[in-house]
Formats: sequence, C-alpha cells, structure tokens
Amino acid sequence: MTERGFHPFAVLHFLRKTILLYLLPLLQVLFARNWAALRTALVQGATLLTVLAAVSAAVLYAGRWRVDAQGTLRVRWRLGVRLDRCLKASQLAALTIERPLLYRLAGASRVVLYPAGHKRTLTLLLSAQNAQFLADRMMPRRDAVAHTPRGGEKLAFAVLGANGLSTLALLALAIKQSRPYAPDAQTAAFAHLNRIAAWAARWLPMGTAWLLVLGGVLFCASLVRSAAHAAHYTVWRTESHLGSRGGFVRRYEMRLALEHLSYADLRRSPATWALGCCPVFVTAGSCQPEIPLLVWREDGPFLQELLPGFVLPPKAPVDTAGRSIPAFFLPAGIPCGLCLLLTAVSRYTLPALTVPLLVVTAVFAALLVGAYNGWRKEGIWLQNGRLTLRWQHGFHLHDICVLCPVPALTAMQSPWAAAVHRTNLTLTFPGGVKCKVRSVKCSELPFLLF
Repeated sequence: MTERGFHPFAVLHFLRKTILLYLLPLLQVLFARNWAALRTALVQGATLLTVLAAVSAAVLYAGRWRVDAQGTLRVRWRLGVRLDRCLKASQLAALTIERPLLYRLAGASRVVLYPAGHKRTLTLLLSAQNAQFLADRMMPRRDAVAHTPRGGEKLAFAVLGANGLSTLALLALAIKQSRPYAPDAQTAAFAHLNRIAAWAARWLPMGTAWLLVLGGVLFCASLVRSAAHAAHYTVWRTESHLGSRGGFVRRYEMRLALEHLSYADLRRSPATWALGCCPVFVTAGSCQPEIPLLVWREDGPFLQELLPGFVLPPKAPVDTAGRSIPAFFLPAGIPCGLCLLLTAVSRYTLPALTVPLLVVTAVFAALLVGAYNGWRKEGIWLQNGRLTLRWQHGFHLHDICVLCPVPALTAMQSPWAAAVHRTNLTLTFPGGVKCKVRSVKCSELPFLLF
C-alpha cells in the first residue's frame, strides 16, 4: 500500500502556538516607540518565522500514513526521533470526520480516531478524499440501512439540539409558526426577537431587559447552529457499526463500532416532553458526540432497529426513604439561597437590581426543580438482561442503557449513607467515561453483588 502525506493544515496548529514568540517582542518595541528596535525585532521575527516554517515543512514531509486492505493504519513520523503508531480496525471504537468552513475551503478534513479502552485519541489532518478513503477502509459502509429525518422530526432535531435556558420559552412559538420544517423555526424566532426586546425595554428595568434580550439572542444563535447541524442529516447502521452524517456549514461524519459501544443516553428535558420525543446520544470508547444520533419517539420502532435490545429504566419513582437530601439539593440550593438573600438586600439598597436578581434566582429555582426530579427518579436497575440507570444533570434527566459488559463500579459511602444502607455508585466505562448515580439503596442491587 502506497504511503500518503498529510494536509498542510497539519502543521498550522504548531505555527499558531508559536506566534507569540515573534509577536510579543514586536508589541513591546511598538508601544515603546523605538523604531530602530522595531526594525530589528521585525528582522528577528521574520527570521524566526522562516525557521519555524522550514521545520514545519520538514515535519510535514517526514510524516506519512498508510492503511492496508485489512484496515490496519500505520502512521510514521521520522524527524530526528522515529515515532510510529499502528491501529487496527478491530481496535477502533469510533471515528469522526470534521470539516469546518475554513477546512472545506482548503480541501482539508480533521479525522479523529478513538481506540477502544483508551482516552488518548489519534488526530490526522488529511485531504477530503484521503479522509473518506481512510474511513471506508477502517469502518466500511456496506449494506447500510439508512434513515433521514423529515418534517416534524427534523424540526425536533433542530430544537432539541439548541442549548440554552430560553429554549422552552420560545419552543411553543417555534412549533406554532413552523409547518413543520426547521428553517421556519429559525425565521419565527428571529422575527419575534424585536418584539421581545421592545416589550422588555418598555416594561422591565434595564438589567432585566438586557438579560431577556441576551437569552433570546443566545437561543436564536443556538437554534440556527442546531438547524445547520440537522441539514443533510442521515443516520445508518451496518452489521459492524453505526454512522451519521450531516451539517451545512460545518460538515461532520461519525462512525461507531457496534462491538465497542458503551451506552445509549436518552436525554429528557422540558422541551422533550413538549415535543413528545427525545434525542439519543451513543457513546463508544472515549467518543462522546455533541450531536445526537437521532431523535426518537417512544412509539417509533427505529431506535430498536439501530440498537437491538435497547431498554429504558422503569418509569415508577424510586423509594426515597433515607435518600441523601444534601447530595441532590445543595448544588442548586446554595446559589439559589444566596440569590434570594441578595434580592432581599437589593430591595432596600439597590432596587434597580431586584428584578435582574429575581431572574437569576428563577434559573436556580428551576435547577432545584430538576434536583427534586432526580431525587425522586435516580437509580440503577437490571432490565431484560441490560443494566440501566437514570441520573439528573442540570435540566436534563438521562435515561441510560448500558450496551457493553458491566463496567467498572466504584461505591462510596459516608458514615451517614452507611447508616441508612445507601451508597453513591460511579460507573467507569472503557475510555474513562464516567456516570454517577447518587444515594442508591444497597438492598436493591443484588445483581451487583452488594
């Protein structure tokens, strides 16, 4: 197999990190207005840049890679020190290809390889053709069963991918104005942004008006970004791996090895209950994708086609007798109490800050509601031979189905938890990814040999 070179962008990060070496002396003499020293610094900076560019060119020339027909990748660096790395396709947990706008203009792609069971990844800067060639050799896409979201499912994908506290506030408006395609949701959000700003400026203090307008702007930016991710989105499954591809401005592709999947994470939030569907994230090795694999309705069968044997934790609330209240409520309760105290003080000292502080207090109060939801529902169970767990993180309730063999478990008990026979469980998956379930009853875990 012929060896191939890397894209010139492979050395840009090296030059970017060294830019301070020749810019700082220039800034010092420029502020001192010493023009003779400035000319000397310019010559020194140009010389240093030339040397670094020559070293970068030598590194780029000395670096080679090749992949054989069996999917074994060999990367070779030989510049003073010989450094070779080998990775077999069977050892690969996940592979991602990212093509931001600048990379697309230059014909480059960033390929990130995630070895199974390791935190350390391998990043390669290749041309677009070489990146696709490498992906097809390491994780070939043959006889794939593909699915492309349409209509309301695409709208749900865009809305659920938009992160921000204002998502729920503009969700009803986005659904009402859209029929039912994602770009309409963007248009509706932007069209009503001016109305929000005008209403806030007329009826609310200046600080609160800015908070609401900032929330609306952040939501719209997040919604546009999420809708761009949802453009041209396709998810598929073969006998050996899962994959997805999409993006409008920032193109991306993800492939996950089925035999190295760690868990599937179904994230519930107020927006998911309003839409009646949930985003599903799948983790393999140390790869935790930012983009959901798909948006799933509970009456839809497609998730079972992608992940056979996927089960959810039971819906019934858990037994909360003896459950640790501080573990759940202190992280949001302390800042909420502090904001309430500041609001009470500002009522008599700085009345103009009272309403903005109430807005911040409302945010922490919402986090307290989420903590209460986790206090009632967090737990770990064995369902149909699968280990399942549920834990609350901020506004999201994570329903997790473990797809790998039982991960490493760490139990931690304080004297108070031991007195009520409860423990905190930390599950460590291959690749170092961790999930924590708080205040679990030991008597409910016979399958974990408690």
